[in-house]
Amino acid sequence: MNKKSIILISSLIVILLTAVLINRAKQNPDEITIGILQFASFPALDEARIGFMEQIKKELGSNVKFLEQNAQGSVVQAQAIASSFKANQNIKAFYAIATPSVMALKSEIKDRPIIFAAVTDPVGLNLNSPDTNITGATDMADIAEQIEILRSLLPKLNKIAILYNPAESNSTIQVKKMKEELVKYNIQALDVGANSQADVAAAAQNAAQNAQAILVPTDNTISSAFPIVRQIADKANIPLITTGTNEKNPPLMQFGVDYTQSGIQAAILLRSIIAEGKKPAELEFISPSSKIYINSLELKKYNVILPENIKNSVTLL
Repeated sequence: MNKKSIILISSLIVILLTAVLINRAKQNPDEITIGILQFASFPALDEARIGFMEQIKKELGSNVKFLEQNAQGSVVQAQAIASSFKANQNIKAFYAIATPSVMALKSEIKDRPIIFAAVTDPVGLNLNSPDTNITGATDMADIAEQIEILRSLLPKLNKIAILYNPAESNSTIQVKKMKEELVKYNIQALDVGANSQADVAAAAQNAAQNAQAILVPTDNTISSAFPIVRQIADKANIPLITTGTNEKNPPLMQFGVDYTQSGIQAAILLRSIIAEGKKPAELEFISPSSKIYINSLELKKYNVILPENIKNSVTLL
């Protein structure tokens, strides 16, 4: 490399560094940067993100800036994003959407608040330790009520497939509770696992061929490939019940929390931390109430009559 090239490169470096310094100097000192780590893209998690972003602007004003990252369903990618967030000292707080996201941030961030949504079992994940910097809104549905309504809708049901990813802790917790409730009604539960999105189609086929209905917990892997599950269930002509409330093409029954409301509640928690000086450990986890949706077209399709005892507790779509 000749002398002129070295001088040229050195000049460019100086120009770039000067631009960076000027940009930092212009940064609004009152600006609040929030890092958002969303584990995957599907309706429930999207709603949790949108609800949070809209509400936090109302709570903290126009100085809020978002740094959004999506792990696209990869735990490895979630961890990499969390590591990059840790290095960015401009980020004042973090919003984790789904269990893998909050666990990735928990492993990296110790000095700034983390708010979560769409996390099923925060206590089991030890997110409530006395010195925690984490709080948020859970999405654990009332499984006992879900199975009770399922039994009312399908009184002749004696075998149901539970379709989920066994590697997701949020799913395994729900599946355990589902099995405990199903036993009370003498309904056999068939475990059908899908360890990745690539496995979902084969697992759904297995479920459709060996059970009278399919039950899906709040599971990131299954939700990311839900249209495939729906297509297979429709082709097999068996009812589909989901623990979630954001599918555009709803199955027979959707049962779960309102994820938009979860995001709103998460934003209110963060406001308490930033604007009121509260510590995450002082703020209890929030459990949004469950919502139940029944698809009237599906009722007709499967010749199901909506029982009188649940009419007042469900919303017909």
